[in-house]
Amino acid sequence: MTQRLFWPCWLLASVTTGLVAGFMLGHALILGRLLDWMLAGDPRLLAATYPTFARSAGSTGLTIFYAICGLQIVAVLILLGLASSARRHRLGAAVAASTAVLWPVVHYVSGFGAVEAITLRSVTPVSADVATRFLAWNAPVHMAHAALLLVGLVALLSMPVAAPRRDSTRDSAVAR
Repeated sequence: MTQRLFWPCWLLASVTTGLVAGFMLGHALILGRLLDWMLAGDPRLLAATYPTFARSAGSTGLTIFYAICGLQIVAVLILLGLASSARRHRLGAAVAASTAVLWPVVHYVSGFGAVEAITLRSVTPVSADVATRFLAWNAPVHMAHAALLLVGLVALLSMPVAAPRRDSTRDSAVAR
């Protein structure tokens, strides 16, 4: 059973890790910059628009985003279990699992998760201290997430390359 589940789980882990890495890179380069611009330019603009958007038209997108992030973490951890059980690709699975767990840890242990929640959920302008912390950490934290996830993705994508190849001459001789 482990053998049958390994590669489908690897595919799910690889696809979701790539998606989440893309989400984080996109946030660091585009969405995060828009939020920074809104907060730095007129904090009332961010407070008047983003929380309302996130609770209405944006809620489906945010739900899908969080579901894919959760699925990514679960898929990579299951892959680590399968790799450990099958005794193959354990290093790649361990690296991918470590990065899958580390990016949310970085987000919340750094304190940025709380600052982000206050900034993006507040319907009134946030304090200057919160705004300064958000502006200072938004891009670097999301770039760190993207970098961690890219390391995990490379580890995942290296697994098929490291997989032993079947010897076609030996297989044809066995078939005769």
